[in-house]
Amino acid sequence: MKFRNPQVPDDINVSRHNPFLDLILMAGGMIVGFVILAAFLIWLGGTLARHLPVTWEHRLADLFVGEFSTPDHPQITAELQALADRLAAHMELEPDARVVVHYLDSDQVNAFATLGGHVFILRGLIERMPNENALAMVMAHEIGHVANRDPAAQVGGVLLLRAVMALLFAGGADNVSEILTSPEALLARGFSREAEETADEHALAAVAAHYGHVAGAASLFELLAESRGGGSESDLVEFFQTHPLERNRIAAIAERADDEGWARDGPLTPLSPALQALRDGAL
Repeated sequence: MKFRNPQVPDDINVSRHNPFLDLILMAGGMIVGFVILAAFLIWLGGTLARHLPVTWEHRLADLFVGEFSTPDHPQITAELQALADRLAAHMELEPDARVVVHYLDSDQVNAFATLGGHVFILRGLIERMPNENALAMVMAHEIGHVANRDPAAQVGGVLLLRAVMALLFAGGADNVSEILTSPEALLARGFSREAEETADEHALAAVAAHYGHVAGAASLFELLAESRGGGSESDLVEFFQTHPLERNRIAAIAERADDEGWARDGPLTPLSPALQALRDGAL
């Protein structure tokens, strides 16, 4: 048997591919991996947060929510709270859950729910309300997010993602502590399309139970859709950013009402004198 020592090729350690292409493939793989990791962390954090005791969520929210609430017009706040209480009675909230309404004197057309059952209603939104039924739909929609623990899930996902990123990319415990007390993270808003649709379903059921029909439930949605269809900037842009409303959601209201046998016509309830005065600019 003969042994021979073949000559090693000069390019044995050199890629036969374009090095720039190799760099692109490596970077692309890292980006895809990061996206998958981020999606998993957000899902895991949200899932865990939904199963935490609701009283824990209340204690966390109470640490910061007062900073973002102002005691403007206590009568307005009281009337909004009363409407929320009437609607919440028709919704499946956890035994220890609560709904606390805050009125904010802001021109922005918006409403949102955050941790601990806190629901914020802004003056700009009330000024757009044609009747109480439309306001009730918006209010019940935000209560629907509270019932589904959507704010807790969203914040839990964001916090877990940012905490892991802080630990992986330096900063350690100090950055995690900062994240856990960050108003930006705790007040994160805007939910997934699925969460928005589920909140709509809960809201419509509550409105039907409270008024005996769903007339007026789509009023604000129709107004928003018409405004966006015009293609011009308006004071409704803030609501678009946190509530991805579309005409198919208006159709979904009609379809759900027909499926459940809820009347789509009925007497509309006017706003209370105080809310009407606010709407008319008298307050």
